[in-house]
Amino acid sequence: MRRTRLFPTALVIATILPCIGAGLQFATTFPSHAQAPRVESPWDNSSVDVGKLYDRVVDTIERSFFDVARLKEVDWRARAAEVRPSVLAAPTLKDAVRIINGLLAELKTSHTALLTPDEYFYYILLDVVGVDRDASGLMTKFWGGGPYFAGTGAFTREIDGRHFVDAVLEGSPADRAGLKYGDELVLVDDAPYSPIAALRGKVGKTVELTIRRHAAADLQRLGVPVVPIRPVKAFAEATQASARIIERGGARIGYVHIWASVESRSLVAALHTFTPDSIILKRLSPAGVEAYPPDQADLTKMAGELPKPIDSLIVDLRGRVGGSMGVAAKFLETLDAGRKNYWGNTRRLGRSNTYMDRQQNPHFHGRSVALIDGNTRSAGEILAYGFKRSGFGPLIGTPTAGAVSAGATHVMPGDLLLYVAVSGLELDGQHLEGAGVTPDHLVQRPLPYAAGADPVLDAAIELLTKRAAE
Repeated sequence: MRRTRLFPTALVIATILPCIGAGLQFATTFPSHAQAPRVESPWDNSSVDVGKLYDRVVDTIERSFFDVARLKEVDWRARAAEVRPSVLAAPTLKDAVRIINGLLAELKTSHTALLTPDEYFYYILLDVVGVDRDASGLMTKFWGGGPYFAGTGAFTREIDGRHFVDAVLEGSPADRAGLKYGDELVLVDDAPYSPIAALRGKVGKTVELTIRRHAAADLQRLGVPVVPIRPVKAFAEATQASARIIERGGARIGYVHIWASVESRSLVAALHTFTPDSIILKRLSPAGVEAYPPDQADLTKMAGELPKPIDSLIVDLRGRVGGSMGVAAKFLETLDAGRKNYWGNTRRLGRSNTYMDRQQNPHFHGRSVALIDGNTRSAGEILAYGFKRSGFGPLIGTPTAGAVSAGATHVMPGDLLLYVAVSGLELDGQHLEGAGVTPDHLVQRPLPYAAGADPVLDAAIELLTKRAAE
């Protein structure tokens, strides 16, 4: 298939995703069973011709991968010929894909992998990037409702054959059921757990998850509804639902979790919940200020009830996907009310794109902290870079993914997706690809059996509380 448009996690051009997020309805709850789409079509991989799949992958990489020098360095065609027999001899498609991804890894470039419908990122790519007209038949498998996967709002990471929860969307069924970061997911309805396949076909039902919270603890069972997770919408809803105020040592600290840089209104809505005006509007006018504007008497009456504004802000950038450079810029503008040059001179394919300064009154500039880790990737890394470079505050956590290049999707035989890096990115003469962004304060967050513990967030709260007391 011919190449689709650039995947916006590269964040290279501000207009890559001008319409992503348009029309999103921000709800603080995930879809109910009544809103569930028709039962999704199961993925049938029994008829995939592995030889044709492999040859298509090799040809597409040679045609579209941006780093020609790297292809020559690894002698791509010769190396691909060496690997081909092992791919054809693979006992299962899963094994064949693993071998192919091993070959792609030799290119040492992010945004380059072969994905199957048994992976979260497959659906994230479909929702954010989409497919071209020649591959539109793939989208019919979602019954016209847009790309989604059956899920609970929890994401997992496999370590030594065990699956541990490494993220939970705020407001999701998993969040409401009490699933925590670090929980081991063992069974789904008494069958072995897997990220996608174990829940496929169960949208609208409540499954029984068997979990282990501590290494030596007995197994627990949780009933969790399965809903259609539409990535762009789900990330936006979780960002808005994450907004909360942490009171510590007399300080009022706002917290918001940015899951993806694919739309900007969820951050605006989240920050709006911290302002006294938003509380007035909620109390006086469920339908909105235009319908019932508060008069001076109302404001005076409520003045004594309103909480103080927040003293500082924690921006959690430990998300699941990148997004658009334009949205990343909007995030920083929202926090700083207008200053534009957040990452200096930006170069893509030899063209420079320097963002001009525009000074306005600061908002959270200088009184905020950002949390980062290995799940902070692409657009999230550029956002973290701009946050640090512009002096919003320190970065706390572990280095970001170092996955900063532009990617495009190609539909392969068997409805697999080939993700190909099609350009690189340079910021202020620096290459974040392979290096990532380094935190100012290195704080680890162990995963297995963490029982929800978050030492990174704790460190941020402690730092901001001390600053407030100075």
